[in-house]
This record gives sequence, C-alpha cells and structure tokens, in this order.
Amino acid sequence: MAGFMGEDPQLYAQGKREPLWPPQPSERDQSQEENQSPPWLPALKGGPQSPGSFLNAGPISDAVTLGTVSLRAGRKVLFDGDSEKITNDAEANKYLYREYRKGWEL
Repeated sequence: MAGFMGEDPQLYAQGKREPLWPPQPSERDQSQEENQSPPWLPALKGGPQSPGSFLNAGPISDAVTLGTVSLRAGRKVLFDGDSEKITNDAEANKYLYREYRKGWEL
C-alpha cells in the first residue's frame, strides 16, 4: 500500500507492516510542508495541476477498464480510441458497454 503519489510504500504480509524503504520526502512534499496548504489549492489559484485532476481521471479510468476487459476476454486486447472498439477480438467489445433495461438507456 502507498500514498496517492506512490509515497511511503508499505508491505503488509503475514500480519506485519514493513516499510519497503525509508521514505524520502519529494520536492512537492517539502513545498507543501512550507506552505501548509492542500495539494489541490494551488491548482485552484491557477498554479500547477493537482495530481487528482479530472484531466487525469479519464485516461486512468480507460486503462483500468481495458485491463478488466482483457481479463474477461482472457487475452490481450488492442483498443482503437477513435472508434472506441477493440480491434483484435470482436467478441470482447461486449465488455466495453452494458445493455440497459428498457427505459433506462443513455
């Protein structure tokens, strides 16, 4: 287990918790400690983008979804983002979308 940005990784095994290596504060951590502000506040003020930005969420969600589709299909899948279809396994496309009940369609 680790923090949102992969900091301070911990290994939980056989009922024990062990650090994987001594945590090293990053430049971002040090600047946050100096400012005492949450990481998303500078983004609101026009500063650098927050690590939890919605601009990052789309590609991350797509990667997780395609990983799940690949597991369900039982093989590697090739995805064409423009057509939003899997190109090497037509049968796997059924895992990309769900069939909604009548009256609940999008």
